[in-house]
Amino acid sequence: MSERYLLSSSVFKYWQIDFQKGTIRIVAQDGRDVEEELEARYRPEDSQIACTIFDWEKWWIWSITTRDDVIVTEGFNPNSPPPFNGRASVYLDQNRWRTVSDALHNPERVKNEEERRAALDLIRLAVDGGIVMPLSMGHALETAGLHGDRRYEIGVTMAHLSSGWQIRNPVDLWKHEAELSIRTHLGLMDGAPVIHPIVTEPGALYGSDTSLGITDETPDQDKFMAMLTMPNVLLSMLVEPEQTPKHPLTTWIDHHARITTQIHAEGMPKDQRRRLARRRYWNENIGFYAAAYRRLTNSADFPTFSDRELVTLLAGSPMVGLVSELFVRRFIDHQSKWRRNDLIDMFHLSTAAAYADYVCAETHTGTQLRDAQRALKRPVTVFTSLDALVTAVRRDGARAASECMPVEPQDDADE
Repeated sequence: MSERYLLSSSVFKYWQIDFQKGTIRIVAQDGRDVEEELEARYRPEDSQIACTIFDWEKWWIWSITTRDDVIVTEGFNPNSPPPFNGRASVYLDQNRWRTVSDALHNPERVKNEEERRAALDLIRLAVDGGIVMPLSMGHALETAGLHGDRRYEIGVTMAHLSSGWQIRNPVDLWKHEAELSIRTHLGLMDGAPVIHPIVTEPGALYGSDTSLGITDETPDQDKFMAMLTMPNVLLSMLVEPEQTPKHPLTTWIDHHARITTQIHAEGMPKDQRRRLARRRYWNENIGFYAAAYRRLTNSADFPTFSDRELVTLLAGSPMVGLVSELFVRRFIDHQSKWRRNDLIDMFHLSTAAAYADYVCAETHTGTQLRDAQRALKRPVTVFTSLDALVTAVRRDGARAASECMPVEPQDDADE
């Protein structure tokens, strides 16, 4: 039989790997039930994942932790668009995930009544087919700074409510948008690549240039195995009990602080400072565009864009339009200090604001993103409280599956 036929729901019902017992069990559709010893290389040491099950009929991966928490991950089909099934996408900044985690595990921790009520409603929508809540690489990086039970609670909450949905790594989306911008400039939009920003694709948040990401060239069997294994890779990272030291990013901070100081020292009117800041952002990040230009034209030359052309080129990109606006605003605000977390917030929240239907961000960057969306004449989809977010989500029609079920009429009571 062909490999394509063997890896089929017409043959299999369940695959179950028990990491504690060290066994793999295969249940076939015809009733056969085979259990074998799991090879030593597939047995992780000190894993907090006890068991994983692949349901061939539902195309879901079930992960069960050693504390008996159950995580369901929606499977990936490379030949179909992401299965939103009418669900809106909602992206939460890390600090908002903490509130949702507290509401799930111990609601009394959330002292603000409106935020607690909103968090519980968000949980209901997520677990009952009302919304999709993607994770990003930013979440993985920020969760790594936690440890112990607190990290476990937040990590399990994120894995549970995201159900395998991810937003692509900002660098992948940045490169994609840069290519589309250059294609538009050259009039070469025929055959332009199409990618889905929010997906269940395994490893999408890590990036296509990492060993954990997949590409169109990845063999189908490797994509399938990545789908089976990636949920546990991400879950293990989220609930790892040991804290990972954060990189201070001193060089990145100092570099951007110097740019802000230099622009302030020019003593120009605000509109001129904005043009200078935009040009500086462009010069800092021109590499993605030059690489796309060389690839599309086989030429080492690269065009010079006027200030007006640059405004149009940047603003036309979903994520780059927002992130460039954030950099411009911070370059011309000499009173705002550059911090380590700016790198994660600016890129991941801009990506979310570009592609998710709703975003709940921390106040500083969230407020700037709302202003940026208005400046670019885009719908304002960024909120800085869960209450405001959920109010908008509900206003726009999001409903849990159980809320959409028809109510059967009751028979009149006998008199």
